[in-house]
Amino acid sequence: MKNPLTIIVLFLSVNWAFSQKCGCSKNPNLKEVISCEPSLFKNNAKIYWEYDCNSSWITFQKGNVKKKIFKLEKELIELTGRLGYRSWTEYKNSFLIENSVISGCCEPAEYILYNKNTGEKISELGTVISINNSEDQPYTITLKTDSELLYTNLNNNKSYTIKIPKDKIENTLEHSNEFHLEDLFEDAGIKNGILTIHLKYKESENSSWKVEVIKFDIKKHP
Repeated sequence: MKNPLTIIVLFLSVNWAFSQKCGCSKNPNLKEVISCEPSLFKNNAKIYWEYDCNSSWITFQKGNVKKKIFKLEKELIELTGRLGYRSWTEYKNSFLIENSVISGCCEPAEYILYNKNTGEKISELGTVISINNSEDQPYTITLKTDSELLYTNLNNNKSYTIKIPKDKIENTLEHSNEFHLEDLFEDAGIKNGILTIHLKYKESENSSWKVEVIKFDIKKHP
């Protein structure tokens, strides 16, 4: 039979593990903005919003591991869910966060990959070109720099660099109405183990649009 002290310690541990802050008496309308409903992953980890009158934050929890992975200060709390971490998607060993750098339009969102067993950040992937959520071969293609794409296998969280023609991109942005590099990439897909991405570009202001096909052999990068 457990002694009373052990029972008290267990009770406090359970209470700590499952306690959740979700309210502000000074601003009751925040409950219309912030949902504290947890997202439960297949490995029994979960993430959820919490807030009080001073800030809002996202908590990752698995077993005895409990940590904040994102926070908005008081002056930004009413932008919860629109600024910063907005949404997340679970994969085999990770979860992918959509991070909005501004509230509203029109900057592309950034994507950040986390380990779903530890809550540790794996990588900041950059802005998204394409996301494939197929069960057997989920992946992202993101813009890491103005001369590199990043292919990330979302089953094993490995990323590989794909070089892109920086000169064509710079020239196109100069001679077209496109403002974001991400909009120059189209029709990403995998066939027979080869990833192809179409890069549309212009050589001058009056020239017609052209397409360069970028290929990447994912069989060599499992």
